[in-house]
Amino acid sequence: MASQAQLLPSLFALLPAEHRELMLSRISLLALHVEQYHIQDDIYLATHPVMPGQNRTLRLRARRRQRRRASVTPRWAGNIDLDVGGTVSSAGPSWDYSLAWISPPLSGREHAEMRVQAYVGLEVAGLSSRAEVEEFVAGIGFKHSHTYTRSGHLFHLPVPGQTTSTLHLTVTRVLGPDDKGADHTTEPYLVQLQPGKPVGAVASSRGEPSLQDTMRIMQDVSQRIDGLEWESGR
Repeated sequence: MASQAQLLPSLFALLPAEHRELMLSRISLLALHVEQYHIQDDIYLATHPVMPGQNRTLRLRARRRQRRRASVTPRWAGNIDLDVGGTVSSAGPSWDYSLAWISPPLSGREHAEMRVQAYVGLEVAGLSSRAEVEEFVAGIGFKHSHTYTRSGHLFHLPVPGQTTSTLHLTVTRVLGPDDKGADHTTEPYLVQLQPGKPVGAVASSRGEPSLQDTMRIMQDVSQRIDGLEWESGR
């Protein structure tokens, strides 16, 4: 089943590869927690049933979970595909899957400062394998469009006055399906700032911030990170 539509604002920046270690150290000082981050996004399209000529977009996200244990090492050291140093034990990768309807960027004046997309999560409970998820997607009429992978780090940043909400900042390399084994050492990293979960247009009765409050908080936090030039990614 689908959840209620919510909104997902995003800010983006490019980080030169030679500044990566310094920037990761700087961001870690602001973070509650940091973890390695590896996702594969498959984008599926279907013709809109009400508006001919327009497509609906469905995103299948696979996020890798992997148990690792390392000796004393900086929290941001290494990349999820690389040895993090010290003594490492691995139980092998496993994956979490999520499905969501994603809209094109909204064009209202209130969304001009960021890329804001409508987001509707789909329940995938009971679908335990990728093959089952892909079968479900095909069964509701969607066809695969493209795939990309992001690999790097996820920082959980605090939201002032909130105990249950955080911001997510990722520093990742973006790879296409043909990039395996390619040398990307000089290419910039993609930095993305989003709320930890989609937000409503208005504040919730549980005290969760509204879209405009979230965008203001994101602007405030982004301005505290020196050395990055943020943009909406439009």
